[in-house]
Amino acid sequence: MTRGGLLRSMKKRKCVLTAFLYRDGLAEGKWATQKGAVDALGISQAELSLALKLDALPAELVGLFESPGEITPYSVRVIREVIARDGLDVVVQRIAQHVSAGSKLSTRAALATIKGQAFAAKRALSGRGTSETAVPKGSSDSPKDLSDRYHRGVIQGKWANYSGCARALDLSRKNIRDAVCITALMDSLPYFRGMGGVTFVVGRKFLAFEKAWGRQALQQRARHLSFVMKGASIENILWAFNGENVQPSDLARIRIRKGRGARQLIIDCNHADFLFRYRREFELAICSVLQRLTLSGETIAMFRWARDTPKFKAAFAKGYAARHGN
Repeated sequence: MTRGGLLRSMKKRKCVLTAFLYRDGLAEGKWATQKGAVDALGISQAELSLALKLDALPAELVGLFESPGEITPYSVRVIREVIARDGLDVVVQRIAQHVSAGSKLSTRAALATIKGQAFAAKRALSGRGTSETAVPKGSSDSPKDLSDRYHRGVIQGKWANYSGCARALDLSRKNIRDAVCITALMDSLPYFRGMGGVTFVVGRKFLAFEKAWGRQALQQRARHLSFVMKGASIENILWAFNGENVQPSDLARIRIRKGRGARQLIIDCNHADFLFRYRREFELAICSVLQRLTLSGETIAMFRWARDTPKFKAAFAKGYAARHGN
């Protein structure tokens, strides 16, 4: 294989090798400029320029990689862009813990740490831990579980983006992206913070609300509804978000009457279909009422005993006389 085809055939060009070949050819007089080296090595000017800039990077950043000799021009470009955007001091602070511990990270994990993705993933998992959770391939996870799985993978260096996670878990990229966005959105809303029972169907509807109204307006509406609809299910809250609630005045025509059978209770309302959605809340409320009204046999016996005592009779007679002016 010719020298000109050496780097052309490599799937991932290494900065160390590119810089070595350039300097070696320069010393032997095979080329006198970078343009001559680019033509001979079969690489782009940008690749050669980035490879030569590897030596200009701080030693702690290069030492963070498991194998600095495997650093590609792409990695150098990402590092330089992050430094230009966030500042060298911020980047060094991000990797300080790994540097002090002497940690060596894979290329994906190192770039994720330098870009701050690992920090963001740890913050997203705050209070939920970062230990590994098995996720069978092809399984349909809840948004919260899948989001946690994604962030754990970022921290562990298994992937650095949605596409890498999708390939590793054999799931669609859209599901992973939506899971992360849904979990982040629900954690930012009052009443829903930390709620793990949100499905993809419900979560995507909330994402649509955010797209239409904006995060701030959505948070304000959630704060109001969490106050007036305390204890309601997430589906009922969703209906309220969707404007399907009716005003209290619209429910003025409510009548409860006894049915034909001994165990029948009929509720008449001009929004019967609306009330039917909240049937679970009605059932819980009725059960609560029955618990307050139902007395045990021992309690009834105690009341009967107290009623027959002289003190009770005297107090009753005194109260009766006071009410009737006698």
